[in-house]
Amino acid sequence: LGETASFDLAVTYREPPPPEDQPLTAEQCELHIAEILSNGKITFEPGSARIDAASLEIVDAIAGVLDNCGAIPLEIQGHTDSQGREVMNLELSQERANAVLTELFARRVRTSSFKATGYGETRPIADNDTEEGREANRRIEFRLVRTDTSPDDETTLDALSGDADAEA
Repeated sequence: LGETASFDLAVTYREPPPPEDQPLTAEQCELHIAEILSNGKITFEPGSARIDAASLEIVDAIAGVLDNCGAIPLEIQGHTDSQGREVMNLELSQERANAVLTELFARRVRTSSFKATGYGETRPIADNDTEEGREANRRIEFRLVRTDTSPDDETTLDALSGDADAEA
């Protein structure tokens, strides 16, 4: 092209794609963990806080999600059925929540914004009069700690359990 030549350029700006290593939002993290726990649960040896070997894969999957979450305020909740003494169930649920927190820490998950809380038998989700109900009540849950919500707000896990109730 010489100095006397003319030409036109058609330039279109396209927004670049977001980085692939972008951390998940806290809500996305809670949802992914809920999906993992809907396919299997963290179980323990009877009467102990030792996580069953078969449940370690679930802990690994949860750790994989949490690696992409950053520092989110998360509560690891331990729950038991109503068999046994209430005080012992409360202690056992706390020990189990602590065991899960320890396993996540051992997998190099940043746990400084997490807390482990045992609720014992105080928050059943099923009837403790049946074996199936007691099994459902023995559980670990992961909940975002929300500081600016009203009591009517539901968490992602509440929404998922509501969907399951609607399908039943």
